[in-house]
Amino acid sequence: MSHHHHKSNEQVEGDPDTGHGRGMPRRPDEARLAERTRKDQRDVKEERAETEREEG
Repeated sequence: MSHHHHKSNEQVEGDPDTGHGRGMPRRPDEARLAERTRKDQRDVKEERAETEREEG
């Protein structure tokens, strides 16, 4: 026999102060993954700029 756990409306809609919500809650590691992705994108741009300076 399976049990279904229902979330309150507040859990489903998310915290209005943070703007999170609308669907599945973020897993704790998603925030770290998103930050790492942003950092990687910055690093790539910086490396590209450095390469262009060296070539130019």
